[in-house]
Amino acid sequence: MIKKFILISTLLLITGCSNSSSNVIEKLDTDLNEVNQQPTLFEQKKEEKVEQFIEFPLEDEQVLINLEMVPILREYLNGVKSRNDSINEMKLEKLPLNNHQIYLLEFSCFHDACSYLVFNQTGENPAYLVADLAKSTNLFVSPDQSKVALQFSRLNGQNMQLNHLVVIDLTNWQVLSLKNETSDANILNYTWPYVTVEWIDEEKLTISTPDILEPTNQHISEWYGMDTKIRFHTTLSVGN
Repeated sequence: MIKKFILISTLLLITGCSNSSSNVIEKLDTDLNEVNQQPTLFEQKKEEKVEQFIEFPLEDEQVLINLEMVPILREYLNGVKSRNDSINEMKLEKLPLNNHQIYLLEFSCFHDACSYLVFNQTGENPAYLVADLAKSTNLFVSPDQSKVALQFSRLNGQNMQLNHLVVIDLTNWQVLSLKNETSDANILNYTWPYVTVEWIDEEKLTISTPDILEPTNQHISEWYGMDTKIRFHTTLSVGN
């Protein structure tokens, strides 16, 4: 299936129309026993304007995503063969964060590689595209719970899983840059497999990778076969 969205590989800020009073994502208080248990597309007329929404029933709430406010998601659905099938394959997850209403949407999947949008339910509700052609694998919350690191994986041509990390400032609602404080090596952007990811404090985290010369299948296999698996620890600082 040809997907217009596949070519997008950079981090984008999704913005809506400045004259719209609608939110990108809304939470409704509804009896979930009375709603469709699959994501559903529906239209609603607001002030002589028809808006399209995708309704997602979660475990304890019903969530609506306004397509008018998310152009990339809207254009993706305009380019697929079956909108209903593509919507049914979407998955919306509420992230386990205290005091923050944050949602992660998985969509546009192909061979188990998907794209991901992260939404904030409060405030102005912008949405970030945080991954493309990847798989969400883990999340790590900073000690003061003001930031979250989202880990994604991607298979290379040799079927080896490589990783990437995206850090979001939950208080100021922005994606933060990451700077390698240990060396000049680039361990982001699906270049290395991660063994562990841990926050050191609110401003720094550490990623451990196999202590090998380069992340080839042969070196990784040899490393996993060692009795003592030495790791290389890289410290990353977060910033604007």
